[in-house]
Amino acid sequence: MPVIRGFALSLAVVAALYTFSPRTAGQDAQADPAAQIQVANELFESARYQEALDAYNLAIQSSDTALVTRARKGKVRTALRVAEFDLARAEAETLNEGAGADAEAQTLLGDALWGNGLFDEADTAYRRALATEPESSRARFGLARSLATRSRLDEALTESLQTATLASQDPE
Repeated sequence: MPVIRGFALSLAVVAALYTFSPRTAGQDAQADPAAQIQVANELFESARYQEALDAYNLAIQSSDTALVTRARKGKVRTALRVAEFDLARAEAETLNEGAGADAEAQTLLGDALWGNGLFDEADTAYRRALATEPESSRARFGLARSLATRSRLDEALTESLQTATLASQDPE
């Protein structure tokens, strides 16, 4: 019985993906922002980036701050994927306002700054993320990339090897 329920849930998500329209998604986002984020994540995974951005935008309208944070993080990742670096930076800076920014938000800011060619600022964001969460493979990857751009190759290699150990399943 659990297999049938899981299959039915998968079919429902697939159906939502294929029938996605901004108007329908907007109504769903207001009713259930968590479902909207799930749709946005599926669109991202399907390389339907513009639709994913639209869905994340709808989810950001939620009154639930935790859901807004998840949606904003997804929006930053998506904007980076389609080289919308200014958008990624603006959203990442919004994520990092205040003292409560987590390592993931700081790493996304680093990625957005790096995409905008602000390598020193990106390096600072990656180091802040690592101070918050030393095991963050994404922050280590960003730091390695930052070090490599400044020809600090031995340090970059050390960070890269640590990243590979921490996130052996991450293709990047």
